[in-house]
Amino acid sequence: MKSFIHLVLATVVALATSVSVANASLPEQDPVDLVTRTADEVLEKLREDPERTREDPEFLFELVDDIILPLIDWQGMSRLILARHWRTAEPEQRERFVKAFRGMLVRTYTQQMAEHMDKDIRVLPHRSFTDERMASVASEIVMGQGQSNISVNYSLRPVDGEWKVFDLTVEGLSFVTNFRTNFGAEVDRHGLDALITRLEEGDESLIEDAVEAGQSQ
Repeated sequence: MKSFIHLVLATVVALATSVSVANASLPEQDPVDLVTRTADEVLEKLREDPERTREDPEFLFELVDDIILPLIDWQGMSRLILARHWRTAEPEQRERFVKAFRGMLVRTYTQQMAEHMDKDIRVLPHRSFTDERMASVASEIVMGQGQSNISVNYSLRPVDGEWKVFDLTVEGLSFVTNFRTNFGAEVDRHGLDALITRLEEGDESLIEDAVEAGQSQ
């Protein structure tokens, strides 16, 4: 299940007071419609050619690059994850972290998308809300086969006139909070450059440790 939890981030992927709003006016697009349309589009693409989905990694990377990555506020998410370490980081370190963190997540989870193309994402407008600072879109993963559905809430903020995802909460556990705790401890022990290097080198244990820590809560 831990791989599927992070797949949610890769398939669409109340901390707003910590993030400055990049655009004073709200985007015209409804965030509920945005998440719904994106989820439907991704699942449709995956199911159009199941054999290609299973056997062509480049197809999956292109799908993620074209549809999913533009919807994620990678800098805002990185700022929240690094917290005080972001404030003291050099511009070059910030840039390296954002790029390395994004690359790690994409490499780790994109190829697992084929395993879950039979799942459905059901957006729940009655549990969602939008105000002048952020939006929260509630959804659930329909697991089927007698399994309980998995609740997923997307947190979005306006960035350059568009809604962007900066956090998601799966079964009550915040993606950002999990990584902030584990990455913060890593930086305290070894320094920010060491964390970035591990991400750049593809050390998947960084991701696995964060997920396991969240599941143990």
